[in-house]
Amino acid sequence: MNARVLLLIVAISAWTLAACNWTIGDCYPVGERTSGAGAGPGSEPRPVYTSAGSGDFGAEPPDGPNDGSEREIACNEWELEEEEERPSDSSATTTTTSPETPRDPCPGFGDVAGDGATFLSCSEACSSKCPPGMAPWTYVDFLPSDFVFVTIVNDDGTGKGGGWQEAKVNLNFKRLTIPYKAKNWSCAFTIGMPLRTEVYGRIDANLATSISEEITEEVANRMDYDLPPGIFCSRFIEQTRTTFKSKYLRLGASVKNP
Repeated sequence: MNARVLLLIVAISAWTLAACNWTIGDCYPVGERTSGAGAGPGSEPRPVYTSAGSGDFGAEPPDGPNDGSEREIACNEWELEEEEERPSDSSATTTTTSPETPRDPCPGFGDVAGDGATFLSCSEACSSKCPPGMAPWTYVDFLPSDFVFVTIVNDDGTGKGGGWQEAKVNLNFKRLTIPYKAKNWSCAFTIGMPLRTEVYGRIDANLATSISEEITEEVANRMDYDLPPGIFCSRFIEQTRTTFKSKYLRLGASVKNP
């Protein structure tokens, strides 16, 4: 046997082996082969179809979808998809539960802004949670909507002054202590003032609101928030009345209980 014939036999054998090991057409899933490796017990003989590329020389492929088979099985594609869908070890995640964080015995004071007046104080154990140099301190923010003036008596335009307007006021107060303890209360009273005066001229509702907000915030900043709510409100109303007279002597404003 010369070398040329031997080389031709080796090439044909390699091509045949490659064709048998890669199937483009239909095939049997593992375990359903009728004979040989993978054949299950009691299997019925079934025809095996392969495409022309598998090496059956001159054979015409059966007509119909899937080479005549009722089942669509693409072995090579199925094997590749299975490998792609199979999660790798690196994708596995482990969930760990961290131990519960102990509760802070001295929580921060947070945002004390809002409608009303807030007094903040700290106990010695939690003094580090207070703003430096600002404990205890008072934050006051009354709103224009807290002072809604309505006309009680119309101004007839005669004389040096005339008319009368009033606002029913109910101001909110809060005392915060760290560790957190809150006490809330409100003080109700009535503020009245003329619609027109000789010194200040016409006083509309907006000006009356602005003056009232200014006076009550000033008084709230110097109040003692350790007082019981009833005593606090009595003193707050009295100091508001006094401050109106000292700052706006000739305004003719009044502050009274509801």
